[in-house]
Amino acid sequence: MTAREDVAFLVGSASRVAVLEQLQRTPQRPMELAETCPCTRETVQRALAGFADRGWVEKCPPQYHLTLGGELVLNQYHALVEASEDASRIAPFAANVGKSFTDLSPKVLQRATVTAGTPENPHSPIDRFVSVLDRDPVDRFRGITPIVSRTFNEAAAGVIGPKTEMELVVDESVLEASTSVDPEAADRASELDQFSLYLSPTPVETGLALFDDYAWLGAYDHGTLVASLDGNDDELVEWVRDEYERVRETAREVEPAPTAVTSPGDE
Repeated sequence: MTAREDVAFLVGSASRVAVLEQLQRTPQRPMELAETCPCTRETVQRALAGFADRGWVEKCPPQYHLTLGGELVLNQYHALVEASEDASRIAPFAANVGKSFTDLSPKVLQRATVTAGTPENPHSPIDRFVSVLDRDPVDRFRGITPIVSRTFNEAAAGVIGPKTEMELVVDESVLEASTSVDPEAADRASELDQFSLYLSPTPVETGLALFDDYAWLGAYDHGTLVASLDGNDDELVEWVRDEYERVRETAREVEPAPTAVTSPGDE
């Protein structure tokens, strides 16, 4: 039997996984396994015979025990299920995020909060952004945004205090659109001596924001925010900080003060 055949045998029936899981808890007899799984005794016997052939269980009459090999197989099965669940969870974000974000560690993605729009609630990523910003003013705000959004501007205004150091990177299209979409933001920007706006020489595709030591990433589809990822994981924050610095290094500071302020969000 090949390893692929062994895997196919295990995942080919939910009852087989259930039998291994029960034996991981405690040695049991076939009759007990049939009651706890639940499945027929014949199904249990067939599963045990297949496991014994593969060295995953052994019989110490009258009970069956899980071997070290069976323990390893079951643990890896659970890890694969978890990885599949994580892949499904981050799929809306991964499918629409910029290429530079593909080198994020899978462990970081597992620990982060991923929010995706649904047909029932397409604005859930926006709602998540607003909830993330439901906090006291921050010492430092850094962001990159591919679009102009009044909703996100208003949410960000709640964490921008009179002493907040704020930096924002936009591209030419966002800079031009900001005056018509949210002209009121110009007044807020003019009141911040410590506000700096940078113009990217290339189009911005993905949004990000750093609120002190909290990171937020946005994924867009034709200018619409479709998913976001956020958290305060040290590795995530460091990665977002490095990505922001990489983009800002290629941008030039806009002088004089900007005509409007935007945030990394969606209309």
